[in-house]
Formats: sequence, structure tokens, C-alpha cells
Amino acid sequence: MKRITLYLLLMVALTGCGGKEASQVEAPSQLETEMTALYGENEVVEGEYPDSLAVEAANGTFVGQRDSTLLVFKGIPYALQPTGDRRWREPQPEPDSRLVREARYFGHTAIQWRSQGNAASLYPQGEDCLTLNVWTAASGMRTARRPVMVWIHGGSYVCDGTANPRNWGDRFVKAHPEVVFVSVNYRLGLLGFLDLSSLPDGKAYARSGNLGLLDQVEALRWVKRNIAAFGGDPDNVTIMGHSAGAGSVALLASIDEAQGLFRRAIMQSGSVAFTSSREDCQRLTQRVLDATGAKTVADLQGLSQDEIIALNDEVGQFYRFPERDGQLIPEDPYSRFDGFNAGIDMLIGTTTDEARYWIDAMGGEEDFDMATWLWSRYIVMSLDSAQRSSANRFLSDGDVNNTSFSSPSVEFLNELMFRGPAIEMAQRHAASGGKTYMYTWLEPVGEPVYGACHGCEVCYVLNTGRQIKDGNAPDTLLASRVQQMWVNFATTGNPSIQGHHWPAYETTQRASMMIARDILEVENDRLGNQRRLIAPLMREYISPIFSDLLDKAPWYLGIAVGTLIAALLLLTWLIVRIRRLFKKKKQIKA
Repeated sequence: MKRITLYLLLMVALTGCGGKEASQVEAPSQLETEMTALYGENEVVEGEYPDSLAVEAANGTFVGQRDSTLLVFKGIPYALQPTGDRRWREPQPEPDSRLVREARYFGHTAIQWRSQGNAASLYPQGEDCLTLNVWTAASGMRTARRPVMVWIHGGSYVCDGTANPRNWGDRFVKAHPEVVFVSVNYRLGLLGFLDLSSLPDGKAYARSGNLGLLDQVEALRWVKRNIAAFGGDPDNVTIMGHSAGAGSVALLASIDEAQGLFRRAIMQSGSVAFTSSREDCQRLTQRVLDATGAKTVADLQGLSQDEIIALNDEVGQFYRFPERDGQLIPEDPYSRFDGFNAGIDMLIGTTTDEARYWIDAMGGEEDFDMATWLWSRYIVMSLDSAQRSSANRFLSDGDVNNTSFSSPSVEFLNELMFRGPAIEMAQRHAASGGKTYMYTWLEPVGEPVYGACHGCEVCYVLNTGRQIKDGNAPDTLLASRVQQMWVNFATTGNPSIQGHHWPAYETTQRASMMIARDILEVENDRLGNQRRLIAPLMREYISPIFSDLLDKAPWYLGIAVGTLIAALLLLTWLIVRIRRLFKKKKQIKA
């Protein structure tokens, strides 16, 4: 019983950001000290400033810093800050301005749990978080028209931020000065994805369940209007992201407001499956009301920022993904890949061992295996009979590609959360005439237990210098090749590099580039049987919001208790029957 409860609680850690306990940082760690040292407030410049470091945008002139061959602009506001009565309101652009402002420091991280595993959370936080950052080569900036690559960070829509060194663009642009790199902060968690439309005064907050996405749209509008001043081509913008960042990219490609703001999209281990239904989102809203005693949006507006931070710690583990509200996001988000976004070039991929990223969060391999087993059975019970049959075939160990890193349950997790949705998007996009490329990342991290886990490719793509988990330096040749593929895609729409042709994905061959240190080759319809078994489940939009298991915990425990009682009763009955039989035999012999 105690062990079952532990497994259920541990599932919450699969948000990738830690839980409430992780936020209780008692003393500054080395990482926290380093992140705090990065902080500063960008001030209005009153006197003279170096013209060589300044760029004039619509909402002001921004004075950045020189970093070797680069100009770096940090903390540029792209919208009015969502503070005061703008809390839970849709983002509004900053008015045109002739102010001169510093752009030396990252803006505040969006409010989130503080965790030693999340560098951005240890940087100063605030509601005034709608800022972006630009890295551009100094040489020729005034006249250049370079492809623009906009990075949207991940973090389950509840954590991370641009201050995290893992999301910086300095190394990337130094290696590839032919592009301009932009990173974006956006509202997270309770401030970014809380549906308040059902409250008595909620009519004006009809799209509050998707504010984080709308923030990203506003950031892209700023880029479209201003990036030419930084040497970027506003007509050649590629948006890219990992995990929830990739989910954001997929959704931005699917909503009306974002059309025309970018030309290409790169999705690394994320999809439109990372969304929640209106019904599920209302459950979070009710938790917030119960925790605060609030009845209206006005009541919630009266909370201080410190109270919002405390509230996020209290109920944030029951988070929701962007809402399939039928307005911004269709109830069937895959449907937008049936032609709506056919004009957007797409590069989509996953890693082979996505779920093994969370082994540590589960307390080790044994607990991880049990947790994934429980999760897979929980999902199966929620399916209809036809889908359940397909899922059970997958989990029965038949014809599933089981490696040393995979059990059927782990593979089920990988397929349902990551690979299956990626293929579904690619299949539909290609069928509607969209240019589509797929990849499978095979290169593992240095510690064998993690394999090619979730996020292991990011250090190669962004050239950040350190792998996740073990901190080893990634293979330089592979990093160089992958970065060139991504840059080529952003530049021309084709990720092929010299000596390695990357064919477009289409609906029959299903070509995917296999990427590893010693492998850079195309494979058609990889793990085709797993794809066929998982395909019927794709329309369920099953997302890894494992806090749902906490809601089911009483039910699970009830089943466990009931099963245990039934087993004890059966055992007691068998013992009594056996004893009676022996007694009867003795009597007969006597």
C-alpha cells in the first residue's frame, strides 16, 4: 500500500520541473548564486550611448552589448507587461516610443516553482516577464537580411525561461553568423493557462486558458515588425522549440493569429497532443477557487504577486496544457494539419528513449519501471474497446521493438506521448501537400541508463556545450552537422547537408533521418508495427499530465485495498477448505 502511494505521487515529477517540495530551497546553491549574478535591471538611457551597440525598434531604441563577434540584446519588452489589471488579460503591444533603453539583462523569469533542477527558476521571477532576446552577428548587421530562428523554450508550460543558459543563442550564432537567433519568455502555469471564462465576470477572459500562446503570437508580431533592424529577414522566420516549446510551435502553426508571422517550423519532441480539454481545464480553475476562496476574477486580481507565487506552489502541480477551447485551438488540433498550415515547411522529430529522462525523478530504474507500468494501465482503462485492444496488443510484448532501454510500458509511453503524435502531424501535413521532414535522434547521453532521452539533442542543436544528465561535452562533429541541417532548413526549407541527402517525408515511404555520432542515414517507416498499433489512439490527445493520477489515487487505492481484501478472503476460504478436507480424511481413516 505504501509503495503504491509512492508510485502515484512520484508520477507528478514527470512534469520535469519538480513539485512543491523542490521549490523549498533553503540556502543558495552554486547554481542559484550564478543565476542571481546574471540579474540586472535594464534602465532608460538618459545621456549618450554607443551608436554601434544600439538598434532602433518601433517601441524604442535598445542598447545591447558586444560579445566577441556578436551583438546581444536581452530583456527587450515585446508587449505591455501583464501586471495590475492586465493580469490574465490578452497581451497588448507596447506603444511606439522614442525612449532609449538598455538591453543588457534578461527580463524576469515567468512565475514558477523554484527548483535546483531548473536554472531559470532561480533567476528573479515576476509577472512582468514578456521579454525577448536577440543574438546577431555585428558585421554587416545594418544591411543584412539573415534568416531568423526563434527559440521557444519547453518546460511543460509551467517552468523554464530564457535566462537558462541552456536556451541561450550565443554559441549558436558564433558558429552560424548567417542567422539571427531570438528567444522568447511567455506566461506559464496559473498566469498563462488558467481558464477563467466560467466565472461570473469571466466573459472578458474568454481566452485566458491560452495566454501563454497568445504571448508567443505577440512576440512573433514584434519580430515581424522589428527584426530587420537587427539584420534579420522578417519574411524568412523559423520558429523552433523542444518539448512544450515544440508543442507551442505546432499550435502556432495551427491558429489563425499566427499565420503569416513565420515561414517554417521545427518541432523537437512536442506536438498538439500536449493540450487539455475544456473540462480538464475547469478542474484546475476549481482548485484555484477552492484554494483562495475567490468567487470572481476580480477576487483573483486582488491577490498580490507573492500570493500568486504561493498559490502556484500550492496547486500548480495540477497544471493544464493549452486549452482546446474550440476558438483559438480546435477541439481536434490535428485537423489543422489537413491543409490549414500546408504552406508552412515543417521539420519534426523525437528521440528513441524519450521517457528515460525521468528515471531520476522516479527514484531509480525500478520505481521508473513500476510507474510507467501503472501509467500505461491507467491510460488503457480510459480507452474504448477498439483502442484498448490495440493498446493491449502493444503492451503484450508482441512485435514491439524492445531494446535494453525499453519495456513495453516504456515504449508505450514513448509512442503515445511523443513519436505517435509526431508521425500523425507529419502524415497529415505531407498528405495535404506540405513540405515535411522527419528525424529520429539515436545518439545517447554519456550515462547509458538514460539512452537517447528527452532533450538530449538540445545541446547539439543550440551548441550549448554540455549534455543533460552527465554534463559531458557533445561530439563536436555531430553537433556541427546537426546545426548545419537546422540552419539549412531555416534558410532554404531543406535540411540536407553535403554528403547527406535528407528526403522529404511522404505518406508511403515515411522517410526519417536517423541521427547519431556514427549514423546519419535515412530509414523508411521505422518501427512500422508500433506505428500501426498506436495510430488508433492518436485522436484521444493523451497528454503527460501525470497529476491526473493523484485525482485517481483514492480510486487506485480502493482497487488495491479491495483486491487485497478479496485475496485474503480467498486465501482464508482455501485454508479453511483444505483444513476441512484433511480433517475429513483423518476421520475416514480413523
